[in-house]
Amino acid sequence: MGDGSGTVNATHRLGAFVARCARAPLPRPVAEKAAICLLDALGLAIAAREERTAKAMRTVATRVPSGENTARLWVDGARVALADAVVANGVAVHAHFQDDTDHKSWSHPGSLIVPVAVAVGESRAASLADVLRAIVAGYTTIEWLGADEIVARALIGRGLRASPTFGTIGAAATASVGLGLDAAAATNAIGIATSITGGVLEPVRCGSDEWRLQNGNAGRGGLAAAQLAQQGVLGAPDGLEGPKGLLRSLAGLGETPAKWRGEPDIGIMLEIMAKPWATLGDNMPVVAAAKLVRESGVAVARIERVTVTMWRPYTEYPGTAFKGPFERSVQTQASSAFAAAAMLAYGELGYDVALTKRTDPQILRLVEVTEIRPHDGMALDATVEVELADGTRVRREAAESPRHLIFQDRNQATAEFERRMAADGRPAGSARRIADAVFESVEADAVLGIRHVLDGLSLHQ
Repeated sequence: MGDGSGTVNATHRLGAFVARCARAPLPRPVAEKAAICLLDALGLAIAAREERTAKAMRTVATRVPSGENTARLWVDGARVALADAVVANGVAVHAHFQDDTDHKSWSHPGSLIVPVAVAVGESRAASLADVLRAIVAGYTTIEWLGADEIVARALIGRGLRASPTFGTIGAAATASVGLGLDAAAATNAIGIATSITGGVLEPVRCGSDEWRLQNGNAGRGGLAAAQLAQQGVLGAPDGLEGPKGLLRSLAGLGETPAKWRGEPDIGIMLEIMAKPWATLGDNMPVVAAAKLVRESGVAVARIERVTVTMWRPYTEYPGTAFKGPFERSVQTQASSAFAAAAMLAYGELGYDVALTKRTDPQILRLVEVTEIRPHDGMALDATVEVELADGTRVRREAAESPRHLIFQDRNQATAEFERRMAADGRPAGSARRIADAVFESVEADAVLGIRHVLDGLSLHQ
């Protein structure tokens, strides 16, 4: 089946999984995590209102009257064509490099999946429960495609970015669920998406802006794949692992990974990591450890040496080893030394740090005395040790940091959503009312329309 041999290939296996997701109820913890991812994406898009790539994308989106195949821009409530909403909202979610992370696929699913699920859901007056199912399908697809890092790291080694490469396929899965495609059509959507996907790592390496567009464009491509499949367009039946498919042509791998021979598991939603700081996901453990050093009361002016240990593959990712000169914001966001230094110096690492403190003398002094040492242990393990002028050393580990900062619970997600909405000038309590409505709907299995959620977002724009 699928490859002519009587066996189920990866493309068909994924299509069948996607079709099941459109009907199957979600376990409560999975549904709640999908709701957390939804609020994270909405809040990040609002926070990126003034970022220039996100602003430019809103400018080129075509305003249209309300109607079929239209959706809202989250930032200002403007009505645009469905595909324009997907790409503009996706760019906004990704704009500060703070969207959530799936480690096993080295991807940022929040900017790839949530904009598609919400836009399709809004256009079809879907319930929140339907949108959450679409979100889970997309996130799970991306994690499965990463194949326990095997395919993800193979792509990275060939200069391809995992997020937009897996993202077009994940977005096709999400749109397929939102459109209610059957297994045959969903498989075609996966095949089409596999054939149009990709994105190179050069923008992250050099510090240019178009990496923000990569994820939004992947979302738009996935939507188009599902829409075409809905109309009967055929996709490559062996797009993932055929002789000229993604695995061999893009990843350069000759053997189908074991993960692709098994079923995708929606339980991976519980492993999705939020990014409390505006830096590469690779740098999260380092920043967590640096924050603990800062909170220990160390006098920054007395620091003479900083030693950072982090997982070896993170030290090899484009941009993490960069130590200046910092001419563009993404150079600071990629740099592990800058991330650690900024947290040590100021106790914060929001996107404004990347914009306003690239030449800050206190940060640059610490960058200069920072040494990054790779280790071969666990990915989330990192340490930061500072040596003071009198020889005193203070060392902290990322593992000491509160788990809910990265693996958010309902309370942490609500607090972050409130903070981002308040920073945008929204009235006190408005964000909490949206979050409470979302979580109460999940908890009580109550019907809540996604349009109602977006109406709450638009009330005070």
